[in-house]
Amino acid sequence: MIKVVSVWLFFALYLFGASNGISAQLVPQFQDGDRVCFVGDSITHGGSYHSYVYLYYLTRFPDRNFQVWNKGISGDKASHVLQRFEEDIATAKPTVSTLMLGMNDIGRWLYGADKTDAASLAQQQHYIDTYKSDITKLVGRFDAIQSEVIFITPSIYDQTAVLKRKNEFGANDGLGQCADFIKESAAARTQGTVDFYSAMLAINTELQQLDPTNTIVGADRVHPDWHYGHVVMAYEFLKAQAVPQLVSKMVLNARNRSVVESMNATVSDLQSTSRAIRFTALEGALPFPQTDGIAKGLALVPFEAEMNQQILVIQDLIAGNYTLSIDAVRLGTWSAEALEQGINLATLENTPQMQQSLKVKQLNDQQMRHQGRLRSAAYVFYSSGLSQSDVDLEDTDAVTAFLDTKLKKIEGESWYGYVKTQYAEYSNVRGEEDEIHEALNQLHHELYQVNQPVAHRFTVTRND
Repeated sequence: MIKVVSVWLFFALYLFGASNGISAQLVPQFQDGDRVCFVGDSITHGGSYHSYVYLYYLTRFPDRNFQVWNKGISGDKASHVLQRFEEDIATAKPTVSTLMLGMNDIGRWLYGADKTDAASLAQQQHYIDTYKSDITKLVGRFDAIQSEVIFITPSIYDQTAVLKRKNEFGANDGLGQCADFIKESAAARTQGTVDFYSAMLAINTELQQLDPTNTIVGADRVHPDWHYGHVVMAYEFLKAQAVPQLVSKMVLNARNRSVVESMNATVSDLQSTSRAIRFTALEGALPFPQTDGIAKGLALVPFEAEMNQQILVIQDLIAGNYTLSIDAVRLGTWSAEALEQGINLATLENTPQMQQSLKVKQLNDQQMRHQGRLRSAAYVFYSSGLSQSDVDLEDTDAVTAFLDTKLKKIEGESWYGYVKTQYAEYSNVRGEEDEIHEALNQLHHELYQVNQPVAHRFTVTRND
């Protein structure tokens, strides 16, 4: 858990890291009609960075109707993705696929402060070389199905935080070699990279200078924290795509009763008196919705300044304090000078636009939960060996017996409880797959209805 430190200090630390070459290269933005597969291991399977990325697109680009599919599986290496590629990924017919692997490929158990002898180093290098070979094969598979690849460096293994978890020291250096290979592979194809590794390492290093127990990775040193790590990852992904800063910008002149500037917004029915200015605005996007958890992660990066500006400027107001209301919802009071400088509506929790965004988030969360159930079933199917067995998948008793046999072999292992839960749920999901897919189709339809901006009536009234 990250201790509370000044937001502005985090901002300064992040800029320091970016100035030292830690920002990601540009990659193409998603477009209308895309089918995007996020391919990876447990960090993708059970994580949320891709959900935050999709949420940004849903609110910022409501005219880009595309689908996102979670194709991560816990425990996967690049070799496992190769095995499931045709059945699990190619069948989704992705136009774009993101690729983030490495955490399992390096063989973390091969690392430790006492594992620096020649034999250990040779084993470590063998695993990294295998990773490179398998990633190259995977890229070829994506090319074969004409799916554009977005290269993502692995997230970090925290080998520096003071945590109770056993430290497989050196594992993060192995991931660094994987990250270098990913960047080299992308550069060879004149493509950009989403560089999670460098950005997360920079932030984590600075955090631990403040407190050695701080980490944006969870207590297991492997899985990024949902409220910190995954939000930072989403920010880095969007940064690599060079998404726009503005939700909208409206500059109005009260004295002249004129629209000075309007970006991604249409202003109409402008009225102005000595005491108030009123107008109707139809903006082209919504502000990014934030919960307390998301806000914690965003405090680590300059997301607000770079990607979430919904600016309202009112010029030439008579001196005094003014109350802003949208659709008769009172939002707060600002001075004429503050309104002249501009206020960021995206930071206000109770605007009608933010309330609409939160509805989009709720639907997106439902969608991701449904996809999570499908991924858990895929995890059981591929990791248990069912996919390569001759078990009749329609025979529930035979499937249960097969999984029970597998489960007994790992009794006493730390991951036994997780696997048991997944196995127990497998039959339920298998029996509900059609309903889950139907629910996903319905949610997708609803998302692109709820996310459409609507016109609002703004009123700025002098208080005295």
